[in-house]
Amino acid sequence: MQRPDHALQDATRLRFLTPRAEPPEGLTTVHADLGAFLVVVERVGRNEALLLLLVKAMRQRTGLLALRVNDLAWMLRVTNRRVLRWLDRLVHHRLVVYHVEDLWGVDTVLVEIVGEPFGTPHAYATTVMQELPTHWFVQVLPVVGRTTFSVFLYFLWCEPHRPVSYLNHLVTTLRLASRFAAVWHIARLRRHELLAHHSGGFRVQDPGPPSRFKRLQLRFLAIPMLRRALVHVLLLALVAIGGIALLFALGSNIHLPLP
Repeated sequence: MQRPDHALQDATRLRFLTPRAEPPEGLTTVHADLGAFLVVVERVGRNEALLLLLVKAMRQRTGLLALRVNDLAWMLRVTNRRVLRWLDRLVHHRLVVYHVEDLWGVDTVLVEIVGEPFGTPHAYATTVMQELPTHWFVQVLPVVGRTTFSVFLYFLWCEPHRPVSYLNHLVTTLRLASRFAAVWHIARLRRHELLAHHSGGFRVQDPGPPSRFKRLQLRFLAIPMLRRALVHVLLLALVAIGGIALLFALGSNIHLPLP
């Protein structure tokens, strides 16, 4: 009589494999209306609009897997509290609905995204939806920053709908501080090879694969509490340097009596 495998225990799980079709190949993309993105920028705020687009992209990328607040915070380069504050503003404008539940002992926020923003025609109405690869939000957004990435999305929207644009329109649409800020963010896009000169203007380019240094940078950014820990270490170092300098200053002012 053949004995059963000793690796099988009472608590061993059985998983039955069945034939299934091969998964399709290709990039994971999010179907985005960048005109609606600009509407949210105008009526709610640039950071809130980018958070809403990021949530849609990560929902498409991760499927049914739950996201931590820090997963959104490190991509946006902000604290968890600011993410929650922006999420509450989206709720206030009825763009998002969420409910906190206890799932397996962990507080989980169940988020529902409402349909078209504000439900009214707007100046950025588009007829063509754009497919944005979701890895842009993981590999490009944390490196270039929120505002520069928003400028990149603006130029993506301009390609099919506004072939000729001006700095004043960019400043007004994205609520930038000044024309100088717009020029600075355009220069950053060129430095990261996301914009290139073309026929007297600019042409949007797909982001290239991240370098080895950028991959290392992304790994460190994703570590929870890393930035706060580095700030605390820097403050402690400054306090220590200040204390040593104070001791030297006090020591130099002490005069010993000569015999």
